[in-house]
Amino acid sequence: MAELRLPIDSFTLRLEEEARSEYLVYRVQQNCMRRFGFHHLPHLSKRYIAMTVKTRREYASRRYGISDHVIAAEHGYHLSDASTGNRAPQAVNSLSQQERTVLSGRTESGDKPDPVRGEPVPDGGCAGEAHRTVQGDATSVAARKGDALVARLRREIFVRSRSDPRVTAVNKKWAACMREKGFTYRNPAAAVDDSRWDLESAAPTHEETTVAKADVTCKLRTNVLGVNFAVESELQISAVAEHKDTLDSLREQRQEVSRRLPGLLRRYG
Repeated sequence: MAELRLPIDSFTLRLEEEARSEYLVYRVQQNCMRRFGFHHLPHLSKRYIAMTVKTRREYASRRYGISDHVIAAEHGYHLSDASTGNRAPQAVNSLSQQERTVLSGRTESGDKPDPVRGEPVPDGGCAGEAHRTVQGDATSVAARKGDALVARLRREIFVRSRSDPRVTAVNKKWAACMREKGFTYRNPAAAVDDSRWDLESAAPTHEETTVAKADVTCKLRTNVLGVNFAVESELQISAVAEHKDTLDSLREQRQEVSRRLPGLLRRYG
């Protein structure tokens, strides 16, 4: 499923581009903070890109529930270790007040700060400088509205697709397949939500991986994934047509960010 892109995904960066963009925002922040003498995001490395892509791909593969035989066999319904991470992020509260001022561009009282160590603080702080450097016009009011629209449509259409007759019909076929294997669930979501699975634990039980493997087998046998993707795509196409002007403008902005990424990676990577 991670290989497929829904219609509305054409108005967003691809996974690899999104990860590079995020990394570069942090890298520019880091360089900006260094100008003021601060050691910011000390563990940041290009490994962030690969790990972010891997994590996003795993989440994407689960849009309609677990869909990968290997993940089901190894992790059941648990997320993989790569997706849960192994290092705590640098907490904002761990920064000094002066560091927070430089990062945000605002004092504790919300005022614009005076120069710090003789260096004027950029508008919006180092965070603002980083977003402008990497994303350009993508930080504009119009772009933010476009992003909010994409997020809303993606969420609302997914929820609407759950009750589409074609989805409910294929879920019944999946449930019948699972009963043949000795498991009773009304739909794939119910299998994930089974109270027997402790998804906060370090590892899945044998019973969980057994159910998860059957779940994937039945999804493929009954075409749960294909039907869900087709229904959601159909609903999204209608929504895209309804908001064409806003989304076309957003696509142009995203394409500009995409074109800028290789040069920024050479400069800051």
